Amino acid sequence: MALRRDSHITLYMQLARQIEREIASGKYSSHERLPTEQQFVDALGVSRITVRQALKHLAEGGLIVKKQGKGTFVAGPVVRHELQELRGILEEITSQGIEPETRLLHFGPATAPAGTLEELRVNAKELVLLERLYSLQGAPIGLARTYFAPFSSKVTWAQANTHRSDEILKDLVGTPIGSANLSIRGCRAGRKIAKVLKMSASAPLLVFERQSFSEAGDPLESTRFYVKSESYEFTFKVKGAMPLSSMLEEAI
Repeated sequence: MALRRDSHITLYMQLARQIEREIASGKYSSHERLPTEQQFVDALGVSRITVRQALKHLAEGGLIVKKQGKGTFVAGPVVRHELQELRGILEEITSQGIEPETRLLHFGPATAPAGTLEELRVNAKELVLLERLYSLQGAPIGLARTYFAPFSSKVTWAQANTHRSDEILKDLVGTPIGSANLSIRGCRAGRKIAKVLKMSASAPLLVFERQSFSEAGDPLESTRFYVKSESYEFTFKVKGAMPLSSMLEEAI
């Protein structure tokens, strides 16, 4: 890699474009760690400020990701989840031509948090928990935890492993989803989730929360999908103006 100091293009932009070309050529693959700032400085004879500007430019473009205490990595595939339609996580990913790896971690009775019991309006302490890990190109990106109201029919591990949560309710339990409440918030990974997703416990996550109801309005399931923010985006479309300032004022 060589930079031209007589070029009208700034050094940091030359470096950013060169790194971008090397990523595109396959020299650096998804999730691979890039050289450190100091290694770039030593190899190119440029200042640390120049290197930081180049990496900042690439990070703002979504091409690389900086991880506190670990370094800078090539970003992996990004899933864009359209909120306009009521679709499950796996269905949304596969609809974009992306084939995720999934692993069923748990399916069976489990003690539910008090808040989930309230959401599902049940008195039982134990609900049916489905816990599934999602990975892209071998790297874990998200963990879904779905609590179901107690089933009236028997659903096996093998069935849960091959059916989405909405399919379990519709095809196996016989109660299709009629409506759902959705929300998105941020949180810290925490020790347990960080271990599964192979990240720092203090790292930020996006949390997609969903409570689904039958056509009659009875609660059916409560899902929390914890996902790495650099790997997943939630999107939606609106008609006309969207006054964010007014929305914030109403929320306060």
